[in-house]
Amino acid sequence: MTGAMYAAIGGLKAHMTKLNVIGNNVANVNTVGYKAQRMTFQESIYTTSKSGANGGATRGGNNPSQIGYGCSVGSIDLNMSPSTYAPTGVGLDCMLTGEGFFMMGDKLEFTKDENGKITGSSAIRSGNDVSSLDLTRVGDFWVDPDGYICNRDNKVLYGFARVQNPNYKPDATEADIEQAKKDGKDITSETIISTELVPLRVPLSAAAPKTEDEAKLWKEGDPVYPYLSEKEGGFNIYPAPGDTADGTVKDGQSRLPVAENTAENRVSDVLPIQLKSMQVGPDGSITGIAPNGDTVVIGYAAVATVDSPDGVTHMDGRYYKAMGGAGNVRVSCLGLDLTGTGGVAYLGNQSADDAVANDAILVEKKTQIKNGGLEASSTDVANEFAEMITTQRGYQANTRIITVTDQMLEELVNMKR
Repeated sequence: MTGAMYAAIGGLKAHMTKLNVIGNNVANVNTVGYKAQRMTFQESIYTTSKSGANGGATRGGNNPSQIGYGCSVGSIDLNMSPSTYAPTGVGLDCMLTGEGFFMMGDKLEFTKDENGKITGSSAIRSGNDVSSLDLTRVGDFWVDPDGYICNRDNKVLYGFARVQNPNYKPDATEADIEQAKKDGKDITSETIISTELVPLRVPLSAAAPKTEDEAKLWKEGDPVYPYLSEKEGGFNIYPAPGDTADGTVKDGQSRLPVAENTAENRVSDVLPIQLKSMQVGPDGSITGIAPNGDTVVIGYAAVATVDSPDGVTHMDGRYYKAMGGAGNVRVSCLGLDLTGTGGVAYLGNQSADDAVANDAILVEKKTQIKNGGLEASSTDVANEFAEMITTQRGYQANTRIITVTDQMLEELVNMKR
């Protein structure tokens, strides 16, 4: 066969691949969070029949003579730019108005040593661990029976949880407060936002007080936030009730009680508080109204950013992974000052001396969250149909090359009658 036949066959294959890309885009025209793909062609190999030469003192030069052999697939890219807001009316539905991804993973698991002490968890605390989470643009969240903020695939949303302040002193004096500010600590707030990247979960519901002293500290149904224990390596845990009979809190435990059915190593054995009117704020805050009428802030959704958003690898369904081509993954918060002083915050409540560069939590100010809706598909039907027409005509033209080449070969064979 001639080179024209091979070139046309290459063109047919490349145009069929582009038609597959167009078909996938059109099929997902109503898929929330879908990012349309774009395929480009590239020239195939060339053969050189005559090389080029520069001119001399007495003779002129000449250009090289080359013949190409069709085309092939150059690239298939993702367009990760934000798409249209599609309102749904669901309070926990949300979309990112700028770049970034929601971070989804499994529920938090605790490990214990032979003495029963909690020694570790699946909390995310380094750049490598962050890369293991699934990234998505679809924010269709709900609260599962265990109180976790999940999407419709039952993956849990990761973020920065509100926890009880280990430095809180209810009887702090002015001198104590001033000294704490110099030390960079907050001793006046009962709760703080942890920089531990963990699955977000609704706080516990407080048990009924059994004594008058307990009744002064809490009421039945009050939200009980997890305790951030520095002695346990900085893990977010639900503490066990104290040993003392007078209702006081022993050293290293929460200042608020935990429901009686709480097990400190089984986060699925707790009673989450029943929140109403839940929604996601522009800064990623997930809030709800408790039975006592208080507004409860569960935590803040974390947002992952990568060096090259168009270079993420599309996994099954709505999920992406930051693999080759995406660059580094960084954890961001949406305008939230996690340090309280305007400094740099690091994953896992690390100090600047212990952290590495990719552990820093960035503050993303251009991206916000819109609640009550999802991100629509980025498929442009008009553009896809126009591309379909040019692809069809290109495919048709390549078939004509094969037909004409076949006719020429037929004439060659029929020269001897």
